Amino acid sequence: MFATPLLATLFLTSLAAFIAALGLITVSIRSDWSQKYGPVFALIASGLLLTMVITHLAPEALAGGPLASYLMLGGFFLGLFVHDILRTLLPVADPRTLAAGLTPLIAISIHSFLDGMIYTISFSQGMDTGLYATMGLVLHEFPEAIITFALLRAAGISNRLSFILAFLAAGVTTPLGTIAMIPLAYTVDMSILSLLFAVSAGLLLFVSTGPLMAHMKAEHPIRSIPALGVGIAIALVIGSAGVGHVAHENASGHVTEGVHAHD
Repeated sequence: MFATPLLATLFLTSLAAFIAALGLITVSIRSDWSQKYGPVFALIASGLLLTMVITHLAPEALAGGPLASYLMLGGFFLGLFVHDILRTLLPVADPRTLAAGLTPLIAISIHSFLDGMIYTISFSQGMDTGLYATMGLVLHEFPEAIITFALLRAAGISNRLSFILAFLAAGVTTPLGTIAMIPLAYTVDMSILSLLFAVSAGLLLFVSTGPLMAHMKAEHPIRSIPALGVGIAIALVIGSAGVGHVAHENASGHVTEGVHAHD
């Protein structure tokens, strides 16, 4: 079907970006609705990201060796640092609201970029491995883009700018990560990527338990708890579908099978 594994990587990550764009077109038509229910989308995202980190990303990252746990902790405090810097520097009446939309945007951008790198490596190890990995990628791009857009709209960002930023964060960053890793696809040490993934997991852990979970205070339990449950259910469904298998080489040089499927 594809001439080379790397061409397959480019095609499928570009397809994921296209799926993200479709999701954004769908939700931007009713941008007023997404802005109104922004806190609900935030809680869905919180449940989804937290479940993803605990069941997939953290175990995968920690397989990279003892250093990974410290890097994951560093990623958590990096998220806290970025969030507080944004709250301090943003020249708006309510910087907390805008920071609550921009911090997840930054976290998703970093994680999606690393995804593109991981999928390039998985295709370099074999076509079957790469196909399993990118199936998960394409599957989650649609809800990920919608949630990112809704968070930005809830933060008071315009419909057009929310569309652009969400597409860059949820769609474009993954192919960029793929392109950046192509020259090193057959030479990079997978343990290094595992360590980078630990930072990303810690960053998403902060986002899911910090600025996103904070919306539990504003929403009535009759809406907040089901929203959180919907996010958890989406993550479990994607994980149980058996998609996103990636061969990771840990620090000791052994190959382990991990499952990677996220928001």
